[in-house]
Amino acid sequence: TVMLQPFDYDPNEKSKHKFMVQTTYAPPNISDMEAVWKEAKPDELMDSKLRCVFEMPNENDKLNDIDASKPAPVLNTSKQDGPMPKSHSVSLNDTETRKLMEECKRLQAEIMKLTDENRHLRDEGLRLRKVAHSDK
Repeated sequence: TVMLQPFDYDPNEKSKHKFMVQTTYAPPNISDMEAVWKEAKPDELMDSKLRCVFEMPNENDKLNDIDASKPAPVLNTSKQDGPMPKSHSVSLNDTETRKLMEECKRLQAEIMKLTDENRHLRDEGLRLRKVAHSDK
């Protein structure tokens, strides 16, 4: 499930959006996905934030001959390292599954923290370069 997170409108960040991406494990022979989400316990859900920045095209890009009626190319960004294991060949008990989900949540939180720290450092570096450039 992907949903836009609530936000306060900031005109300086009009092209930035945050989405919450939620995942859960589904039993192998399930057909009602809505029931999977309704019956999922909070500790069975994994979530992470997806931040998007939409960039406006440059004036040069607008001058190029682009046929707006043609669909934009879509890149397949999902990567799979080998075939998926067969569901009947993997047998995890509830304790192992819970441990894996907790580890996944911990790692996702660490990724979010490092991503925020990286963004902060990049912004700080940009700010310092602007200050140094304006002092010349």
